[in-house]
Amino acid sequence: MSTPFNLVTRLTEERDRGVIVWLLNIGAEKYWNPVQAGVVDRGEDRIVGRVEEMNLLLCREQDILILRAMPDPYYLDKLREWGFSIPRIRVPKQSDPWTPISELVLKDEELLIELSAIAAGNDDVRFVPYAVTRLEEQIAARCGLRLAAASSSVNAAVNDKIFNREVAVTLELPVCQGRVCGSAEEIGQAYAELTEQPPYFDRVIIKEPFGASGKGLYIVDSPDKLRPILLRVSRFAKNNPQAQWLVEGWYDKQADVNYQLYVSEDGGVDVFSIKQQVLRDTVYIGSKMPVQLDADAVGSYREFGEAIGKHLHAIGYTGVAGIDSIITREGGVIPIIEINGRFTLSTYISFLERVIGDAKVFSRYFKIATDEPVDFRAMCERLEREQLLYSRESGEGVLVYTSGTLPAVKDESGGKYPGRVFTLIVARDWERVEELGSRLEPLLESWQHHEQMI
Repeated sequence: MSTPFNLVTRLTEERDRGVIVWLLNIGAEKYWNPVQAGVVDRGEDRIVGRVEEMNLLLCREQDILILRAMPDPYYLDKLREWGFSIPRIRVPKQSDPWTPISELVLKDEELLIELSAIAAGNDDVRFVPYAVTRLEEQIAARCGLRLAAASSSVNAAVNDKIFNREVAVTLELPVCQGRVCGSAEEIGQAYAELTEQPPYFDRVIIKEPFGASGKGLYIVDSPDKLRPILLRVSRFAKNNPQAQWLVEGWYDKQADVNYQLYVSEDGGVDVFSIKQQVLRDTVYIGSKMPVQLDADAVGSYREFGEAIGKHLHAIGYTGVAGIDSIITREGGVIPIIEINGRFTLSTYISFLERVIGDAKVFSRYFKIATDEPVDFRAMCERLEREQLLYSRESGEGVLVYTSGTLPAVKDESGGKYPGRVFTLIVARDWERVEELGSRLEPLLESWQHHEQMI
């Protein structure tokens, strides 16, 4: 009898086994909870779409990775030099920077035929997208691919922040003080309770049920800031009478901690990659690995993860889930702030040890805007001149792990070249990581203001 598919095992102990078809379909939330889009920033959307390249940190040589654009060849060569495995890369025909990647796949008959042939020719092929919506289910059905994840309806349910709180309550885990609200009036009442009654929160966070990357989250520290939010809620609630919001106190924290789960089809739960996250308000900007917690705290997180994973399996969930939690200033752990029933950006940097060994890592990304285009070679050459570029021989330095997000295209106003620099700052101890990071940040800032890349 064959053992159930386990993604963690395939990425560690069984790297030569089977084939995985990878797809980083970021932006899945809009399919789970269709809402009217706000102001569209095409430049930002183009950059976000290219974070797909970070999937290369997980791939094996026999795998298939579907991308919206072929990566810079120099970037692929550099990843090989650093020890990463480069899979077979496929790009849908008539690709563009803005159409969701799964829609591009479904329009490409030749690619669908190729995926069908791969599925038919090997009984150990799995389809592993970033998230599962109806589109990825259509791809799997068209091609005979086995999805290594739960259905889109279960994915949508697990990504509901109100459901996340209900999971914590069901498992009798500590939760943030607050409540679920169904109207602007109830939100106002909850705000008053949290700020005017013990423990007298200075700030309150209002959460829409779905959202990612800090969207749909409102931090409120005064009645003046609350009023426009209540007006927005009132307008939305008129057309959406079943809508709900989560209102919770904002805690002073010792640490934001993310831990990843893999829930297999047989109910097994792997808790992996416990990291300390670095956030700016509610937006993730990086992670520190390994987490700087004592053994008892790490053991507690593993217990939380196993309990949560078994609960998720009981409602039909399988696949990767990333859980955000906090340790309060007083030392209390709130194990569920949010469950992401999908990959997160943190998932893609969870299996680095095979390549970089037993090192300290600070993953950090920077938003920059330059006067001239910046490609991957120029970025690496500049880092090398400054003696910052990662070297496999020394085991330390700055490793830039995407190329397509770098500043390459002018914004539509015709001014700057916007981009994001995703880095791993690697060293043998945290002091050295700090030193490298303190040199990297001003270097990136200098590129934005007056220096032309060569």
